[in-house]
Amino acid sequence: MMHVHPILTAAAMRAADEYTIRELGISGFTLMESAGRGTADVIDRRLGPLESKHVNVYCGKGNNGGDGFVIARELFERGATVRIIALSEPSSMSEDAAAHFRVLEKVAEQTGSDRLSIRLYESASEIPAADIHVDALLGTGLAAPLREPILSLVDHINSLPGTRVAVDIPSGLHTDFGRPLGNAIRAHLTCTMAARKTGHHMNEGPDLCGTVEVVPIGIPDHVLREALRSHGRGCAWMCTDDAIRSWLPIRGSDAHKYSVGLALVVAGSPGMTGAPVMAATAAARVGAGYVMCACDRRIESTLAAKLTEVTTISLPAGPEGLEPAESLKAIEPHLERAKGLLLGCGLGQSTGTQEFVRTFLARNDRPVVIDADGLNALVGHADLVARHSKGRWILTPHMGEFKRLVGDDLDGSGLDPDDRVSLAQYFARRWNCVLILKGLPSVVAASDGRAWINATGSSALATAGTGDVLAGLCAGLLAQGLPPDHAAAAALHIGGAAADRFISSRAGRSMQATDLIEEIPYVLKERFELE
Repeated sequence: MMHVHPILTAAAMRAADEYTIRELGISGFTLMESAGRGTADVIDRRLGPLESKHVNVYCGKGNNGGDGFVIARELFERGATVRIIALSEPSSMSEDAAAHFRVLEKVAEQTGSDRLSIRLYESASEIPAADIHVDALLGTGLAAPLREPILSLVDHINSLPGTRVAVDIPSGLHTDFGRPLGNAIRAHLTCTMAARKTGHHMNEGPDLCGTVEVVPIGIPDHVLREALRSHGRGCAWMCTDDAIRSWLPIRGSDAHKYSVGLALVVAGSPGMTGAPVMAATAAARVGAGYVMCACDRRIESTLAAKLTEVTTISLPAGPEGLEPAESLKAIEPHLERAKGLLLGCGLGQSTGTQEFVRTFLARNDRPVVIDADGLNALVGHADLVARHSKGRWILTPHMGEFKRLVGDDLDGSGLDPDDRVSLAQYFARRWNCVLILKGLPSVVAASDGRAWINATGSSALATAGTGDVLAGLCAGLLAQGLPPDHAAAAALHIGGAAADRFISSRAGRSMQATDLIEEIPYVLKERFELE
């Protein structure tokens, strides 16, 4: 897949390492040398000049510690005063780590410099102050809670002044889930080898990893991508601006509103007029040529006044919400031209409305985004999705809505609730749909098991209405002909980019969902270079 980067689990990364060593003949010693040198390059570039810096490098007995020995040697060669705190004797280290330890010992012996010292860890109280602390204690294979002496050492390193740099992943952080195992290093910078790991992005991972930079170590890109494909569960792709740019259609000179794409938004109910306005406006702003909004007849005049460019359709409604049969008849004449549908924003949960949603979906053969009250109508009816979606529906639950949809099947899946990527993949396959599991970050999973982790946006999106905007973006992109999985991933990326633009000059906590819509035209022009 062009323009997307692999995000790997510990198992997938291990498979890529092993293939590179076994099939390509690049030794583990050489990969370790590349990892250490590349990490030193990042430290030098970001935290240099190094001549006046004191650096503590904490090295475990595994390959992560081996990376640390190379980093220490490289930083010493660049002028830093380096102290290596090793947690074990060479006899207990992995083969490659022990080999690099011996190289480091020879450098220390031959130079005789007081800028390079190696000591065996005894107690946290003996650790000297430093400008930079390099965490090379534990690698990506950790799955059990931290134990002594590393647990106390991690606590102590976190309490020290200076910049903390993690090698591959902060020690104590679960590589796949992004959860601390008892405790974890709170890194300012994480230098990860060859590819990002799922845990860098999920749960507490972003806060504990700080800035993440990928260090190339000589594993070919095709090997990393094959590792993702063959160890798919929990792995994902990360979209780039280039990917989104390549997915979005270019308008021909003979384009008109119907060829560009008609989006039909079915949303709104008394007291919930904002949701359809935001969803419909977002669909138009992202490029749908014509947007129609079908709504409860009791709010149609209100929406017509608010939506100057959007045509409104009045749906028969009464005390029990929408009248299912009559509402279906009102919408039917407009379905033939609609390329993207959206169902649910602010629609309400009355009995008639929920029956309308289920009946509409059972009869629908077009791509549709199901959000908010559309999802609520499917609680207890997830089998309807599996029977009728055919991979064309985009479901957009946040975690609470997702748990209600899944019900007891969550326990039956056998998956860890913290493993949001695998959860999204499992239920997207089971329901034969595209699933956006909203959060920070949001995850998209397609029915064939492919997944994307969104890399744009921030906590500024934690405000009412941003879900309606996201649903509208999805519908607007469907209307322009994007397949459902690309529409979902692109909508998240564009919406997050809009939030990023807002917070570049304003306080994120002040952002409202309507601000997001106003940023979209600028983002499409400036960041994605669209006309």
